[in-house]
Amino acid sequence: METKSRIASASLLVIAAVSCSSPATVGKEGEDLPDASGGASGSSDAGGKAGTGGGAGWDGGLFGDGKATECTEHEPCDGGVCVGGACCAIAQACGEACCKVDETCFANACVVPGKICHAAADCDPGQYCELGLGTQPGPGDGGSSDATVESGSGPDAAGDGGGPVCLEPVPAPGRCLTLPPECPSNTPDAGPPDCLLPCEYHPPSGKLDAVVKWSWGPTATQFPNHTDVWSTPTVGRLYDTNCDGKVDELDPPNVVFVSGDTKQLNCGNANGDPDSCRTGVLRVLDGRSGHEIWSLRKASASSVGFMGLSLAIGDLDTAKPGMEIAAITGEGYLVIIDGTGKVLRTSDKVVPGSDAANFGWGGGLAIGDMNGDGAPEISYGATVYTTANGKLTQVFHGTLGKGGESVVYAMSALADIDGDGDMELVAGTTAYDYEGKTVWNRADLADGFPAIADLDGDTKPEVILVSKAKMYILNGATGATRLGPFDIPGVLDPVKGAHGGPPTVADFDGDGKREIGVAVQTFYSVLKPDFVGKKIDVLWKMESHDLSSSQTGSTVFDFEGDGKAEVIYADECFLWVFDGANKGQVKFVASHSSFTADEASLVADVDGDGHAEMIMVSNSASPLSWKCIDAQNVPTKVNGVTWEPGPTSNKGYRGLKVFADKANSWVGTRALWNQHTYHVNNICDDRDSACKAPNVYGSIPKEETENWNTTWLNNYRQNVQDKGLFNAPDATVLLEVQCVTPVVLDALVRNLGSAILPAGVQVDFYHRQGNKDTLLGSAATVSALFPGQVGKVTWKAKPGDAVQSGDLFFARVDPKKNPTFHECREGNNESAPSSANCVVPK
Repeated sequence: METKSRIASASLLVIAAVSCSSPATVGKEGEDLPDASGGASGSSDAGGKAGTGGGAGWDGGLFGDGKATECTEHEPCDGGVCVGGACCAIAQACGEACCKVDETCFANACVVPGKICHAAADCDPGQYCELGLGTQPGPGDGGSSDATVESGSGPDAAGDGGGPVCLEPVPAPGRCLTLPPECPSNTPDAGPPDCLLPCEYHPPSGKLDAVVKWSWGPTATQFPNHTDVWSTPTVGRLYDTNCDGKVDELDPPNVVFVSGDTKQLNCGNANGDPDSCRTGVLRVLDGRSGHEIWSLRKASASSVGFMGLSLAIGDLDTAKPGMEIAAITGEGYLVIIDGTGKVLRTSDKVVPGSDAANFGWGGGLAIGDMNGDGAPEISYGATVYTTANGKLTQVFHGTLGKGGESVVYAMSALADIDGDGDMELVAGTTAYDYEGKTVWNRADLADGFPAIADLDGDTKPEVILVSKAKMYILNGATGATRLGPFDIPGVLDPVKGAHGGPPTVADFDGDGKREIGVAVQTFYSVLKPDFVGKKIDVLWKMESHDLSSSQTGSTVFDFEGDGKAEVIYADECFLWVFDGANKGQVKFVASHSSFTADEASLVADVDGDGHAEMIMVSNSASPLSWKCIDAQNVPTKVNGVTWEPGPTSNKGYRGLKVFADKANSWVGTRALWNQHTYHVNNICDDRDSACKAPNVYGSIPKEETENWNTTWLNNYRQNVQDKGLFNAPDATVLLEVQCVTPVVLDALVRNLGSAILPAGVQVDFYHRQGNKDTLLGSAATVSALFPGQVGKVTWKAKPGDAVQSGDLFFARVDPKKNPTFHECREGNNESAPSSANCVVPK
């Protein structure tokens, strides 16, 4: 089985340390031992090199073959030490082993360092990148450890250039090491070092214990007043955050969106000409911290800004690696912008209808390779552009269905709905082929928002259409009505009517069948198609607060991985997480404010730590006008929850908040969400099987696999990965006692799990005297550890401390003192008691 390079893969297992009952550091008493690079190992830097008293950088002397005369264990012999009954050079002694000349001692085991690496992707299949061996010599250079960083092209007012923003240090080089296989499931006694055990943590069901991981707003560093967000953000790795010259798994994902200044109204009613729907700022934030990477005010010197609609990201310039951003300027031109803020292409024609009043209020872009030529197309509503030939050319503009009741909030879906091998554009009531010809058209229905899934289990897709608070389920190939019309609950005034938001599709109740989630004014509903009874039933509905547009978007995620999806939905006053299986029970709620266009909050691996986070978007629409508070400043109450006023002058909210589980226990998911009509296999991630080869992260597939026929999918607007949902870290610790005075203790923290071990792992150092254990002190790791990697933390005694290197010491990672992660095993968190085995000079 080929081992993937991404950190959340269940197959990314690690080499185990060869432990001994009494691990020993061997050296001359009072002398600093060389570390793995030949320098001193007495450094107190946590997370640095993890040398254990020498390595292949040493000459090796008389005992390079480890076959010297017999001797007494751990006694000096001709300048070396007795290990395993034979004399061994001090530089090659490694616990109970004597390393060969081409090996180095690492984590108490003799290993052969491979080629230079910075990430697992740099290594061969079946290997991982060990940063603790970064300076070790090894066979072949495998490249250079020196990264070349091109000058950045971050934006100024017109997007013409600037310098790079380095939020992370340039990654230290490591060496590739071989991974052992997974332990066979039918061999109960199997385990390290021969193989690695599975490592999973299953979070409990119930209320979500969510905390704010970071927030952005209500003011910004650049263009501080433009912090209102009314569109669905996108998530993906676009920027070289550590400035090593490439974008890879060592760079955290970015959050990309347009923000504006609505002046506490909705963007179409804001004062000014042009209105604030089309004068937004394009932003790229660091997903780990929320730091502003860059903010682009406009795409050209003559532009007024960007439309505030939902963007799309993906590899749109296939001549170079990485993803780009698709956006629409305030003048209506489609533009492609790279990860540094440089404008690469501008469309030959404006988007039809972009001159309409309030354009930029809603709607969204979508990406797909409609004709399979390797040059993706970009759609807005019924208009399609191609990226072929290094240009951005309008292919067609459909004049029938547009994917929304108005061009101002249009969005379309791309999929091969008729099985002819090419993608069609589903724009509400009409399906178009690549040439703009009509595949089918439902002129008898009002236009609306589409989604696509197999709802009856026949392996063929249906189109779900939401329009004027009614739902229709159509045959994907012909457009014929299968079910409906169905009146969606929540219409406040039947005479005035309502709209209804873009639908989601998932298995909400865990029965293996697909249901549909949708919002209308006063209720969020999950609806269950019944093709036998030829009807649509209400599985459950929960009260909500969307009294204005009544067409807000929503998304879906299974936080506990129990096969029962939850709803993420933000109305005018609250962000809700509804339990899909338990009648919509509220699992989490947070106050916010929005004039509610068709935006959606969502879930992705925002910071790249292998676990899900949730993004909430807000804008400062007047809480009084949108009835979050009344004229007497009394907050509204929905589902028994009272709205909490925000920090702005009108008591509203602006910007983004990213929520995470307090103990980082939400299941893993993709570090991607690239468009409003996201459905997983519309963009590739090399950690999963959603795309066919070559399956490069961020690429748009030439031939999109059928979501509805992918066993782990058949969903819409739900983020999920096909394996490794429950991957967890496993913190183990090995203690080394240096032959120095005062005493120095090095704890090597190793992640033997299958997910990232976060930075800040606290290690406690103990002194053992008889039956008494005394805590000496603590230290914490400074860097996150990918599966297999080792970080070193050090405790140093002070002069006068009543400890000697020959005493017994041990180290422990106490789960109660490390609440920021859940690991799969807690029984291996303590090192064996250790003492220094120092050679007394003759």
